[in-house]
Amino acid sequence: MGIVRKQSVIGSALTYIGAGLGFVTSALLFPHFFSQEEIGVISLLVTYSVLFAQFSTAGFAQTITRMFPYFKNKNEGHHGFLFLSIAVVAVASIGMIAVFFAVKPLITGRESNLFTQYSFLILPLFVSTAFFNILDSYSKALYNAVRGTMLKEVAQRVLILLCIGAALVWNLSFGTFLYLYVLCFVLVLLYLVAALAFEGELHLQPDFSKLDSDMKREIRHVSLYGIVISASSFIILNIDRIMIDKLVAVDSLAQIGIYTTCSYFATMVILPSRALLKISSTLVAEAWQQRAVEKIRDLYIKSTITQLIIGLLVFIGLCVNLDYIFHIIPQNFSSGKWVIVFVGLFYLSDMASGISQQIIGNSPDYKKLSHFTVALVIAVIVFNLLFIPVWGITGAAVSSLCARLLYNIALWLYVRQKYGLQPYNKNHIVILLIGALTAVLVYFIPETRLLWLNIGIKSSAAVVLYCVGIYVSRVSPDVQELVDFACKKLRLR
Repeated sequence: MGIVRKQSVIGSALTYIGAGLGFVTSALLFPHFFSQEEIGVISLLVTYSVLFAQFSTAGFAQTITRMFPYFKNKNEGHHGFLFLSIAVVAVASIGMIAVFFAVKPLITGRESNLFTQYSFLILPLFVSTAFFNILDSYSKALYNAVRGTMLKEVAQRVLILLCIGAALVWNLSFGTFLYLYVLCFVLVLLYLVAALAFEGELHLQPDFSKLDSDMKREIRHVSLYGIVISASSFIILNIDRIMIDKLVAVDSLAQIGIYTTCSYFATMVILPSRALLKISSTLVAEAWQQRAVEKIRDLYIKSTITQLIIGLLVFIGLCVNLDYIFHIIPQNFSSGKWVIVFVGLFYLSDMASGISQQIIGNSPDYKKLSHFTVALVIAVIVFNLLFIPVWGITGAAVSSLCARLLYNIALWLYVRQKYGLQPYNKNHIVILLIGALTAVLVYFIPETRLLWLNIGIKSSAAVVLYCVGIYVSRVSPDVQELVDFACKKLRLR
């Protein structure tokens, strides 16, 4: 197994483990051990820290990925590329610290609350996040993609779990927990620095020999593109929390806590796509290099079908167990019921769109993707301004869904018009009909008095009915092949 494929497999496994740990922490434990307001504070701290970190990295995470091969030479200290990266991030971080103090009244608002009290923690959070992202990108460029994933997705979340345990055992205050929470981010950064130093890859000596005028211009262009893409991606996924804080008049922190917690359940819909998209992106990039449009067409069709099948099954599972979720977490989170549904549909639309984003992002017209992304940002903000004052946190979820649908439709139209690629056919309609019929049949299954028995029965019934329907309808050759292979191995056929 090659190093890239091996690390891809390990990285995918770590991502799933990390997602599981994150779900346990944020969706299951936080609601039981922290108030809605306290969860809202944690969510806002992380949201603002990631926002500032996007600008502090100055697009250099993408620059390292694209430009490092031109500098790579261990004997020459990679021609000072790490020094350049860290220097840019350090200067940008100092600038963002100044911006933080300038806009702090806008961030915290006029009224003093729990978030105002701890808003200063945004500073260590965003600085540690920015430098971790840069060093992780550098580590990936050195063909070690697993370490950063291990630290960010697994180690950091294990540390947070330990902090929750410490808070419970020693009855720590919420403020003390927040300090420990921030320390988790700092520790993974320090470990990454130490690991690079131990490997002899922490080259901090300046060297500008490679920085001619053409190279400087290319770095500026790539960095600017990186800023637009990374900042836009963050805004799309996180601006709702900030706008809830500003547009919800009563108990905004508590509403953010409910929204954040319920959104974690909906992320289960998109989780299976992470490994698929990593593999697909590599294959699409190779196909573009070979100008193999038919190969891209085949990947595009299969991705929409496979991801729709998987995403719809998870979404059905959420819907048929929707009321039971609020017996697992406190009942006072139930106002976020429709957040789960609409954010789940948001992610399902992404699953159904397949690899349209990867097709554009790896094409010769890759910069067009930034135009669509900026348009999506504007749409999200406009929809939030319209819907949050009317429907609160449900309005934020509806806003995300509407904007994402428009975005995915725009990508589909562009790919169809520009490259003549059309992935949708009658099989997609059949899949949706099977999903709808499954949900209706499972909904009318009689309930027992036992919560976990109800969840087990309805979930199992949904899986069996849906999977049998998909197999019998023969909408996916990949599914047919997988099931036939499994049956052959089990000697059932």
